Amino acid sequence: MINSRAALRRLATVPYPSRPVFTLTNRRSIHSTSRLLSPTFHDSASSSPESSSSQETKSFRALSSLPNQQQSPEVSTHALSGFFAQLTQVEPPPSSQTAPASGDVDYANRPLPPNVELLDHNTGERLETLGQAQEWYEQSAHSLALHNKLNELSSADSRNDLTSLPPAQSELVRWFPPLNTAIAKEQDDCKRGLASPDRANYGPILVLLKSEKLSVIVMHTVLNEVLLNGNNGSTFLKLISSVGDAIQAELNLQKIQHEKVNGSGSFRDFTLQNIVASNSNQKQKVKRINTRCARLLDDPDFKWTAELRAKVGAYLVGALLEHAQGADGESAFVYSRYRTNSTRIVGHVKVSDFIYDKLKSQNLRDAVHIRHLPMVIPPLEWTNSSDGGYLLNKLSIMRTHGCKSQVQALDQADMTEVYKGLNALGSTGWRINGEILDIQKKAWDDGLVIGDLPSRKDFAVPPPPADFDNSNTPYKIDEKGEKVIDREADEYADFAARFKEWNQLRNEGSKVKQRNSELHSQRCDTIIKLNQAEEFRKYEDIYFGWNLDFRGRAYPVPPNLNHLGSDLCRGVLKFSEKMPLTEKGFYWLKVNLANLYGADKMSMDDRAKFVDKNWDNVVASVEDPFNNLWWNEGDEPWQCLSVCKELVKAVESGDPASFESDLYVSMDGSCNGLQHYAALGRDLEGGSAVNLTPMDLPQDVYTGVMKRVVEKVEQEVNRVVTEASTMQEIEDHQAARDIYGLVDRKVVKQTIMTSVYGVTFIGARQQIMNRLEEKYEADGRDIYDNEVEQSMWQASTYLARLTLGCLDEMFSSARATMAWLADVASIVALQKQPMSWMTPLNLPCVQPYRRKRERIVKTIVQDILLVDDEDDLPVSAQKQRSAFPPNYIHSLDSSHMLKTAIEMKKREIPFTAVHDSYWCHPANVDEMNVVLREKFVELYEQPLLEDFLVDLRRRYPGCDFPDLPEKGELDINDIKRSRYFFQ
Repeated sequence: MINSRAALRRLATVPYPSRPVFTLTNRRSIHSTSRLLSPTFHDSASSSPESSSSQETKSFRALSSLPNQQQSPEVSTHALSGFFAQLTQVEPPPSSQTAPASGDVDYANRPLPPNVELLDHNTGERLETLGQAQEWYEQSAHSLALHNKLNELSSADSRNDLTSLPPAQSELVRWFPPLNTAIAKEQDDCKRGLASPDRANYGPILVLLKSEKLSVIVMHTVLNEVLLNGNNGSTFLKLISSVGDAIQAELNLQKIQHEKVNGSGSFRDFTLQNIVASNSNQKQKVKRINTRCARLLDDPDFKWTAELRAKVGAYLVGALLEHAQGADGESAFVYSRYRTNSTRIVGHVKVSDFIYDKLKSQNLRDAVHIRHLPMVIPPLEWTNSSDGGYLLNKLSIMRTHGCKSQVQALDQADMTEVYKGLNALGSTGWRINGEILDIQKKAWDDGLVIGDLPSRKDFAVPPPPADFDNSNTPYKIDEKGEKVIDREADEYADFAARFKEWNQLRNEGSKVKQRNSELHSQRCDTIIKLNQAEEFRKYEDIYFGWNLDFRGRAYPVPPNLNHLGSDLCRGVLKFSEKMPLTEKGFYWLKVNLANLYGADKMSMDDRAKFVDKNWDNVVASVEDPFNNLWWNEGDEPWQCLSVCKELVKAVESGDPASFESDLYVSMDGSCNGLQHYAALGRDLEGGSAVNLTPMDLPQDVYTGVMKRVVEKVEQEVNRVVTEASTMQEIEDHQAARDIYGLVDRKVVKQTIMTSVYGVTFIGARQQIMNRLEEKYEADGRDIYDNEVEQSMWQASTYLARLTLGCLDEMFSSARATMAWLADVASIVALQKQPMSWMTPLNLPCVQPYRRKRERIVKTIVQDILLVDDEDDLPVSAQKQRSAFPPNYIHSLDSSHMLKTAIEMKKREIPFTAVHDSYWCHPANVDEMNVVLREKFVELYEQPLLEDFLVDLRRRYPGCDFPDLPEKGELDINDIKRSRYFFQ
């Protein structure tokens, strides 16, 4: 029997940690967080600016890390270890901050609101501070991610549906249950004191951790080791030592967690936190963790001897080798022994060839994904590319998708201004709009389909039709002697009609099932959003951490509840800070309501008058939103209702100008991508169409293009077709007649919007055909009829050509700039390099597009398939070319937004944005309008394309890059006087 009193005392007193390095999730924390994240629906500028030359040098140095010549890829000898680590290593990645800013510490030490009750996952004691609550939410989010992953593995095993999982995951599904069962039984035998060789040595340690955790640790560690050198394996001694070290690190961290729980600090040891978050290899990390813990812990019972580590490791590795098997019962690992030159006999372990072939066949990069929550304290400020955002769950400043050259460039760039912009956005406090949330919840509970709430009821799925009756099908024998349908037979027309009707009935069921599947997803998403809003309504302030995509566009990190989300999300959010509305702010609140309602094609004053004319509807919507649904007819219903309530409150206060408002007003760019293109090319005509020049009324580019298209259609309808007309002319004439009177703003809008993002002709044709289907159906035409379908196809082809042609006419300089950007990207791709550039804020951007293919590397044992190191794969020349113009424009619109955020922060004005939609308090709209225009002009006063061309010629001296297209006559300073630039 185990009689180590110290070991049993530790077993009784050391709780199961809420944030271990290796964990299979605390089920208590899972339960407490599922209400937040899981659906319960069960129905079917730098502070010391450098000179421009210095900045240019830094910019070039950041990009110089990208090779200028395609290099022969080096063979990676551990191609799969990283992916398997991400699948089986379940360590929560803490922030690598050395310490939060002093102001953040003060904020984190603020007491929790009295109506918030969060219990420590281990002790059950009530948490006291916002900092503790933030850690709790982060731990819970991470635990849920792990829980979901393990549920996925377990459920896949139970339903024998392993083909739905990556190959490596399917193997873990097989290994985990028997290994976990064996370890749990061994723990039980240890506790009961059953005698067995070495059990007295490793038993007291084995019982201190849950069997699930031990299983994950040994699977992770052994797989990392044996796959480190392809499939050459590892010695048994090295494996048991590594596993023993990992178990010791886990127990030490568990002890540290216990010490922290019983202490008074709100944050854990930051040195240890940095070690856990470091990018060093696992063996080095484990060693550093144990070294640090030895300094922090004063407990002789936690001092491990080499023999103890070996005994613990030997049992666990042995259990894995015994119980890990493939589908056919073959052992997943091969153990062998060989004699060294010194006559020693060494044990050796490798993955079986059969299992290895499966493991290497798929990328496991994204096996576990944390869905972050809003924060209850301000995010940690970004100070480098990997330090910022959450306290424990480490983020990268950019979503690089594994592009190593992008990561290297980020590490070398001076991104001070980028950090300032993201920190400014993250500092904006939010609050849940409880009034709107209560209405949303009631509407959901009552099954009302209002706003963007999805229906709670599925569509009825029609029964499948009986098998098609072929008895009257006209057949014939062709020249090959085969039985085929006779399309010339008299009975063919009747057969074709019957088959078409039968086929439509058959497809109906599939379409309804797809719609029901989409409804289910929408319901789940709605429940998650409502549950998170309900949870965080308890806090006076909530915050969003921010990071970037590879183009530099900024996004809040929480994926479910944020202001980039749907109307339901935006309607339930407001600023946490209140300020007097002011007379002008009251005016802008009215304009905002008109914009949200869809009355945004008139002057600002007329928009305000629109609200005045509908004041009775505004009041009625507030008094009884379920019976007076005027607000629900708007483009953004929940935001409309939110503004209605704010306006009524302001009026009822008796002094609207002094009313304390916490609602936002948004000002949106006018087809912002085209605005940036027009500014780059100084395109006067195109710029005027997108409100870069002063106008008495707002210009609507979609209506402008639509009018040109309609004019050309009318000309075609009135043209006389003669015998001399070509087939193309005849088809165009017929297409124009078919769609005459059907072309409106909606038909061409999507194509115009996506033209700036590189939509192809085929894509434009499909977009227009989708709209024409709606028009044809509304016109009473049977879109399933072959002739009607052919008419739609020809009409959409004709309209796509007209629409893109009209865009070329209206935005000649902009289209020339787009073509130039595509051409230089092609030239770079010919050098076998991805397109890369620096944004005006000194952010390096690298296009990650490469050709997806398998690459075989020869080894002594067998061929190894490498798919993880995408930097070694050839670039996709076509994707590099087509994607660069819109990606470059996105990097510029992001620079404009971040520059505006920095300036608004300097002026101490709360500000946020959704790409080209800028938000602030109503009282600050006039000042924001000045700032965003100044920053746009400041951005385009720089020789952006000229500098970019110089940089390209410097980095690729052997390439012949074309000169820049000639610029137009647009005066960029006119933007400062354009009232409808953002509106």
